[in-house]
Amino acid sequence: MPGLILLADRETTEFRTPRGAVLLRKYGSVPGRELVRAAVRAGNGDRAALVTLRPAAYPYAGAWLSALAEHAPAAADHRNPGAAPESVRLVARMTRTHANGIPRASDGSVGWSVPGASVRVWPDGRLTVTSAAGVELSARLEGAQWDTARVAAVADAGLRLLCAPEARHMTRTSRPQGWGQSSLWSGRSYDGASEAVCSCGWRSMAASQLGARGSVAEHLRDVGAGSPTKP
Repeated sequence: MPGLILLADRETTEFRTPRGAVLLRKYGSVPGRELVRAAVRAGNGDRAALVTLRPAAYPYAGAWLSALAEHAPAAADHRNPGAAPESVRLVARMTRTHANGIPRASDGSVGWSVPGASVRVWPDGRLTVTSAAGVELSARLEGAQWDTARVAAVADAGLRLLCAPEARHMTRTSRPQGWGQSSLWSGRSYDGASEAVCSCGWRSMAASQLGARGSVAEHLRDVGAGSPTKP
């Protein structure tokens, strides 16, 4: 939405998404200090997200607002989201790995990064995605119906917008469960199944981790991406 830069102070414009219109209003006209605010509505018409955009983020505004509108809940009650930051990161697809745990800051927020961009989520619903070049997409999610899956989907969408091209297909494979007790009579059995997952949303199950890695390589060839990331 490059036209945002042409708005005068206190002027409003409308952006239409498949989930309805979003009104944007510009504040300030001094270069470097101006900003645009937008309210994304829930299905019941209440505000589900308050968005702040600065000039560097204007080119991404349309895609960012569309993502927020797409994942907004059917209702909003102005309370904090019903999702803990730690659970959001566990569900998010745009992550390198969860093997190193989920470090939490003293303010309760959780952050993670992919090549070219990082995201941080706070318990009160604030969510900020920042690129290596300093572009920032931020929103304040409102309402207890913002559950873990919805917040994670918004975080993923922001990271896809700002990340380096090679990060749009972050892949990993799950570790097989291995030997386990199948029943009292049959004794132990081996489960070698492994799931292959990509940050674009693609996923596939295979009988072994080697097979899952083969599926990953095939998926990356199909989308024209580079070599698979290590699990």
